[in-house]
Amino acid sequence: MKAARLHHLGKALSIDRIPVPRPRAGEVLVDVRASGLCHSDLNYHKGVAAVGKLPIILGHEIAGVVAKVGPQVRGLREGDKVLVHYISSCGRCDYCRSGQENYCLRYLMIGKDIDGGFAEFARIPARSIVKLPETIPFDEGAIMGCAVPTAFHALRRGRVRPNDTVVVFGVGGLGMHAIQLARRIFKARKVIAVDQFDWKLKRARSFGATDTVNAATSDVPRSVKRITGGKFADVVVDFVGSEGTIQLGTGCVGKGGRLVLVGISANSIQLSPYRTIIGKEIEIVGVDDHLKTELTRLVSLVRSNRIDLSHSVTHRISLEDINDGFRILEDKYEKPIRIVASKQY
Repeated sequence: MKAARLHHLGKALSIDRIPVPRPRAGEVLVDVRASGLCHSDLNYHKGVAAVGKLPIILGHEIAGVVAKVGPQVRGLREGDKVLVHYISSCGRCDYCRSGQENYCLRYLMIGKDIDGGFAEFARIPARSIVKLPETIPFDEGAIMGCAVPTAFHALRRGRVRPNDTVVVFGVGGLGMHAIQLARRIFKARKVIAVDQFDWKLKRARSFGATDTVNAATSDVPRSVKRITGGKFADVVVDFVGSEGTIQLGTGCVGKGGRLVLVGISANSIQLSPYRTIIGKEIEIVGVDDHLKTELTRLVSLVRSNRIDLSHSVTHRISLEDINDGFRILEDKYEKPIRIVASKQY
């Protein structure tokens, strides 16, 4: 099969010919029909977050069809349309038994620690498989593996309530979906999108943002104070992860509010606890991955048209063009929301 593999950090992925993997006990072989490119893949590619091995097949947003079923697999059969929950968990530790598989003591991430979906086929633990309705296209199913549920998990971790004001820093793939989810599902009264590009902010309004702030030309905390009548935000979600956005985010959280950190950065940050945390009694909440139960919930929401992913995939490429996809994602010269590598027939 063809697989796009990372051999050296920071170097282009290589399109290699390698054997099709065989599913072992408790595993299935997925015929990959669509695999999304995530900003996290850039971090793994550059070494900002360490991968488990080299060479490795990246790609953790995966949708396809079950091609083979390994021994000891129940409830799945060849031909099932599926998406992949990218966490490979043991299913036995206390965390897994309580439905918190993202804390699993034997946690591995598909597409980071073990081979992922930038290939024609992927060997996936059956525990990580979620069935995908026929009405949901493969490319939408793929981005439901990360871009949508990670945003959903962040809003849940931030305890967003009806009539809250939510500020979203960084309106890329995750941020756009956080905006839609905050408005449609969590019933936030205001959702303020913050970014440095006007074209992103314009698009954020089409996803449901009630207000926008350009961080390159505006004082963000002052703008949020004005928009909220001095109350500031109940929840701030940071999908960027830079020291600058986190500092701005603390200035946007109102009394008793929550700052939710999702974005990955290699740099440390400095905060003044009294001015930023103690004085306003705010919480800083970390977000790592999402849960399989959240994936199944989102499948139901998409199927019932309560959320709309039909405009989320802006670019479709072939597996052979994966490096072009990374350039589009990093340079943003073609204004992507989500890029998906699709199998051509």
